[in-house]
Amino acid sequence: MQAKTKIIYVFDPMCGWCYGFSAVIQKAAQKYAGEFDFEIISGGMVVGEREGPVGDFADYILSAYKRVEEASGVIFGEAYLAQLKTKQLYSSSVKPAIAIEVFKNFHPLQAITFAAALQKAYFMDGLDLSKDEVYKALIKPYGINETIFLKSLNDDAMRKKTYDGFKQAANLGVNGYPAVMAFKNGKYYALTNGFTDYETLEKSLEKIKNL
Repeated sequence: MQAKTKIIYVFDPMCGWCYGFSAVIQKAAQKYAGEFDFEIISGGMVVGEREGPVGDFADYILSAYKRVEEASGVIFGEAYLAQLKTKQLYSSSVKPAIAIEVFKNFHPLQAITFAAALQKAYFMDGLDLSKDEVYKALIKPYGINETIFLKSLNDDAMRKKTYDGFKQAANLGVNGYPAVMAFKNGKYYALTNGFTDYETLEKSLEKIKNL
């Protein structure tokens, strides 16, 4: 039996356009669940020296977020925007990316949905995703043991696995988010790069299905 084609969603928790794309990729993952295996990988957009209070980059985000809203229909919450204006909102891809890897150990098929909830906590509610406390509410609907999850969230092995994912995203040639790729018959195919609407993604998925 031929293996299912894998659809790889490369995103970053700190990426506003990925927040806008979340409904699109969730719809695709739901519709094509029987035909493709969907996987989510974090790209590592805000790591190392880039981690910390958002600072003056807040000015750029405040000037650009309306474009994401208009293109995608998502809303950036007042709590998030208020935090941005202080320029103290903490920005880091690391802990939320680790959280997604940990979540995969419990519910791999729902990882894309969890990533969307995580981004909503940040971009809608203005929550600090570097804080362990935030994840207690995020995992509650999934019945995950809080103690085990938080222990894994701070585990060196999970951190390494997450950084390996960052490398994988780079090795795939992804230099912008969101990106969707397919792996079929031993070959990788770029389906979308940057925000696209559902209809555009659907056409790409149909093409790869019939390849």
